[in-house]
Amino acid sequence: MMEVDGASVVSRELKRPLLELRQLALGFDGNGDDDERIRAEMVNVAERAMRQVDDLSRIGRLNEREYRLEPVAVRAVCDDCLMELSRMFGNKTCEMTVKYSNRHRLVIANKELLKSVIYNFLLDATHYASVDTKAELKVKESNRSVAVEVRDFGPALPVDVWKEMRENLIREPSDIVMRPGSSAVGLYIASRFSRFMNAEIRAVRHIDGTSFVLKLPISRQKSIWGIL
Repeated sequence: MMEVDGASVVSRELKRPLLELRQLALGFDGNGDDDERIRAEMVNVAERAMRQVDDLSRIGRLNEREYRLEPVAVRAVCDDCLMELSRMFGNKTCEMTVKYSNRHRLVIANKELLKSVIYNFLLDATHYASVDTKAELKVKESNRSVAVEVRDFGPALPVDVWKEMRENLIREPSDIVMRPGSSAVGLYIASRFSRFMNAEIRAVRHIDGTSFVLKLPISRQKSIWGIL
């Protein structure tokens, strides 16, 4: 309990200056497109950093009842992530193709933690997306599970990070020098959350990029609404 409380204190202390930065950016009364672009980027950076601080504080509380595993509509979580990134990056997220082909719509997960994992994968991919090299999001069936796959066309993932992901656990955040747009902390968080949800996390190194794959247990519970 002491360790968890300590993490909460650190989280609050780290978030305070980020909140102040965000408020300063929102109050920035610049003129012209360049000033507006700078203001928007300041807000985005502050919000992404605050999200990571929140996620890091959750790692120490994963065994609490707050993070219960239950049936979750995986497509809806993906849609939420895409909407959030669209608000943050605008047309940049249009440079991503989305394909849902999973027959089973519900997975066993925690909605909040699942959203964080998918969000981190998509955030990385967005940094490398362009009109010519669109990132890809796929949700499909895979060996009695549902796989969420995010493919980008950026630099290849370093071998040491790839090996740790193959073992389903990144032990600690480390700089990903070959992929300057990637977040080592984001992958660390995704690894921890996936392990807690009994999900498999993998990375595939391509000649022209990287795929991150999350395999989730299928829920056999049927939706009473018949629309999920």
